[in-house]
Amino acid sequence: MDAIRLRFALVRLLRGVSRPLTAALVLAVVVSAALPVVFTIATGVLVGTVPDVVGRGLSSDPGRRVLVALAVAGASFVLLQVASPVLAALSETLGHRLDGQLRARAMAATLAPLGMQHLEDPDVLDRANLARGAMDGNFTPGGAVAGVATNAAQVLQSMSSAIIVARFNLWLALALVVGWRIVRVVLLRQFFAQVVSMIGMTQAMRRSTYFRDLVLTPGAAKEGRIFGLAGWMRERFTQHWVEGMTAVWKTRREGRPAVVAVIVGISTASFVGFLLIGRAAIAGDLSLTELTILLSAVVGIGTLSISDADLQVGYGLAALPALLELEAMVDDTAGDPPGERGAADGLPGECVRFESVGFAYPGQRRPVLHHLDLAIPAGRSTAIVGENGAGKTTLVKLLCRLYEPTAGRITVDGQPLDSIDGGAWQRRVAAIFQDFIRYEMTAAENVACGAPAERIDEAAVVRAVERAGASEIVADLANGLATPLSRRLAGGTDLSGGQWQRIALARALYAVEAGAGVLILDEPTASLDVRAEAELYDRFLELTRGLTTIIISHRFSTVRRADNIVVVEKGQVVEQGTHDDLVASSGRYAAMFRLQAARFTTEGAP
Repeated sequence: MDAIRLRFALVRLLRGVSRPLTAALVLAVVVSAALPVVFTIATGVLVGTVPDVVGRGLSSDPGRRVLVALAVAGASFVLLQVASPVLAALSETLGHRLDGQLRARAMAATLAPLGMQHLEDPDVLDRANLARGAMDGNFTPGGAVAGVATNAAQVLQSMSSAIIVARFNLWLALALVVGWRIVRVVLLRQFFAQVVSMIGMTQAMRRSTYFRDLVLTPGAAKEGRIFGLAGWMRERFTQHWVEGMTAVWKTRREGRPAVVAVIVGISTASFVGFLLIGRAAIAGDLSLTELTILLSAVVGIGTLSISDADLQVGYGLAALPALLELEAMVDDTAGDPPGERGAADGLPGECVRFESVGFAYPGQRRPVLHHLDLAIPAGRSTAIVGENGAGKTTLVKLLCRLYEPTAGRITVDGQPLDSIDGGAWQRRVAAIFQDFIRYEMTAAENVACGAPAERIDEAAVVRAVERAGASEIVADLANGLATPLSRRLAGGTDLSGGQWQRIALARALYAVEAGAGVLILDEPTASLDVRAEAELYDRFLELTRGLTTIIISHRFSTVRRADNIVVVEKGQVVEQGTHDDLVASSGRYAAMFRLQAARFTTEGAP
């Protein structure tokens, strides 16, 4: 998208932000462009009339002209001092509103898709990073509003000055306008070429930003000191930053001869213009008033060149194409295909089935799941166990519709899952994953995230906390449920891993009370010892009896109380049944159970 189209796109966006403010900005631009020209003419009249006033006094006709010129010059100067901050204020107000809208659109673009496959696409991540970085950095589309307004005022002022020069010498005016236009085109082309070069190296710059930010995170800071990674991280940052900037430096070198040529050319044209005007004045063809006005007008045409406003525009508008491309990239995955979607209310009432389901992550040839068949009965607890990498988490991601199967299908009470309203189905699922989020919010808000609403149901939060066994944890907090769970917030604190897991469990139970029908725990207790994990799972199964629950673990001994236990190995279900049945069958589950039990017995022996 070229620079002119970007400017028009920005203006269209501003109309959507506020038509009255946009109209006021246009008026401010016109006034800001006209006032310098009025000031130049009034000053020229003032300077040219002063000699006549010296001999004849202010009461004469020349004196009255001086007073009028002085008044006009003074008024235009004062108004110009007012117009500039008004233009800046209008630009800033519109800019802030525009940035807010665009940030909302960028968030909507990344959040709109039902699943999360787009978040693993490097092209989408590059566009999202560029859009986010351009809108959160020093130069934003909102900041470009001021630049576009300033550019418009400069063009109008330059054209007005050119008309004044054309009355003296048409060819001189044309030469200066064309010359400054060429200067502007060459400089802008060079500038935007550097911007495009930077955009083309988004991935390298994203990697450099990753290593820069990595040293600022607490986890990386600890390992960086323990393993001596500081120098390594610095080298990686420098490597990727230089890789990203090399193209910019090359573009800058290649464009330097053209820049020098146009600057020499316009300097020569301006010098010739001053000579022509000076010679005409010496010959008596120009009055002192005309000489003053013409000299100022020649300088005024130079406002066609580039300025800091173009920097604001160039970098600020870089986010717009990225945002539009981001929206287009995720549009196809923004939700369910067109057509009527089935309701999710009350589902599942009978059973969720995986029918010969296969799945491979984007960019990976080896499938994680293949020909997997599984029935999850409604209203009962199902435990899915297996070694790391067996496909347990992938299975529940498909159930949550974070991804879609690449083979086979999933049904809910006989209905294909993809025929049910995706958003409504996800509201029916409450899942706590191993890497659950520890929100930097209050304890109450952390729990209420299970079913976000405009107003938190405080009684439901208390009940969820009690059922999750987190009451003592909350009681020990300085301000109870109102305590921020982050040391980076005023009055905040942090919790241990086990305490956070209780809060996460309360979040899931809050979601159930708000209407979730399927409850999933995907190894959120992995950091606990086997006894603590077993106790938590036992409590969970007791609390959720009669609900459709799915618990995932690689520890076979912690899920023995589940109604049905499913063993997944290499992407397939290899065994299922109750704990007693599976142990009695002396199969894979029994072998792994005895192996793990023997290890824990040995570790606990005196």
